[in-house]
Amino acid sequence: MSLLNAALRAVFDVALGPFAALPPIVPVTIVALVSGIFALLVYRWTSNQAAIAAVKRRLFGHLLEVRLFNDDLRAVLAAQLRLLRENLTYLRLNLVPLLWMIVPFMLLIAQLQFHYGYDGLEVGERTLLVVDLAPAEPAAAGGDQTAPRPPVELEAPAGVAAETAGVWVPSLRQVVWRLRADEPGRHELVVRVDGGEFTKSLFVADPEGGASWVRRSPTRRRAAILDQLLYPAEPSLPRGGPIERIDVQYGTAAISFFGLFDVHWLIAFLILSLAFAFALRNRFGVTL
Repeated sequence: MSLLNAALRAVFDVALGPFAALPPIVPVTIVALVSGIFALLVYRWTSNQAAIAAVKRRLFGHLLEVRLFNDDLRAVLAAQLRLLRENLTYLRLNLVPLLWMIVPFMLLIAQLQFHYGYDGLEVGERTLLVVDLAPAEPAAAGGDQTAPRPPVELEAPAGVAAETAGVWVPSLRQVVWRLRADEPGRHELVVRVDGGEFTKSLFVADPEGGASWVRRSPTRRRAAILDQLLYPAEPSLPRGGPIERIDVQYGTAAISFFGLFDVHWLIAFLILSLAFAFALRNRFGVTL
């Protein structure tokens, strides 16, 4: 999974790089178009198109029954039962292509989330860096409120200032720093603990424009399968290491939907993907 995530990060960084200074609705629309075409091809190759078309004809016929015999309660109830049965059949026929698409779309959405789901810090803005340490050995824990502060150090690069020393929260086994963004760009924070060094990226937006929509990661976590699937923006922390996760607080971003309203990028992506799929279904000879 780590190798797959590394490859996907490189691919998406290259593919989305030329659009970094453009409104995010532009690359989201392009990716939605490609995704809609991909979904149509998957439907054509993996679904029983003849059966789906037959079910849709039967559904339409049962709807006509309800309309034509609306004064006959028994006939209406029988038609509604047949509608329910055919709807279940339609869902079953669509399950196969959906199963083929779920993993590719999860990987796609996870990558896009880290390009368009978070606002970068602005110069002068403050945020928190939170380091979650691995649970202590029972004999050394000493109780949640009395556990000694582990020797955790932070090295902030030029362009990022640590305004506070690390605050130890024994009950959560967290060390927290307040940071201030002084210069735009991508910075690498270094956390040292137990003789090891662990980095965490921090992105500060350029007030004069430039590449505003780039990959930014609010969290770096251990190499569990689910965490690698949901948080692929940075390499995973080593299993069995002293740190479970490192978080930087970013705001949630909203993008402009063609100047009409602001919306989360995922909602825009889903709307556009469905619109492209339905608009192109006849050209690709696909029954949805």
